[in-house]
Amino acid sequence: MKWINHFYGVLLLPLLLSGCESEYQQYVNRELGSGLLQDSLIFDMRMGQTKKEFYTTCWELNKQQVILAGSGNRTARYVADQDSLGNASEAKEMLFYGVFDDNDTMRGMEMTYSYITWAPWNRERQSDSLLQVLRRQYMEGYPGNEFIEIDVEHLDHPALVKIDGNRQILMYPKNKKDVLVRIEDLRYKFNK
Repeated sequence: MKWINHFYGVLLLPLLLSGCESEYQQYVNRELGSGLLQDSLIFDMRMGQTKKEFYTTCWELNKQQVILAGSGNRTARYVADQDSLGNASEAKEMLFYGVFDDNDTMRGMEMTYSYITWAPWNRERQSDSLLQVLRRQYMEGYPGNEFIEIDVEHLDHPALVKIDGNRQILMYPKNKKDVLVRIEDLRYKFNK
């Protein structure tokens, strides 16, 4: 009889331990275990490029007047969804900068979005509305798995995360105006 209890204990232990992992950690493990490598970011930039390549790409985009320097030259600035006549009703500002490791290798991209026409009294231009728009746009631009909601330690509301292979896209409202989107290589994040 003891061996039967021992047998069931050994059988149930992995199930109990796997139940201790969060849904997010299970998602990460499954996607990293898939072996799928995704390195695409924005403007044909890729994870694994050097900081010099990032600056060269930004310089070329600036010369073509696609992007401008952001506030204090700490980010690049891109205005999306403005029509050819300059109508900014749906336009969004995106401030972005690469995420680099100690060897100046790009491991991701951090972007902050806000509506150009944001105002505290304009309900349709708040960050929670923008989050849903960005969710749809990122699903179109980066097809694959759906976004799921996760709790993030420093936030008082859920964030959205989407993982395809090694690439994670995390997004959440920073405040009433801004939505932060961070794309990163989970191979680097978990192997520091």
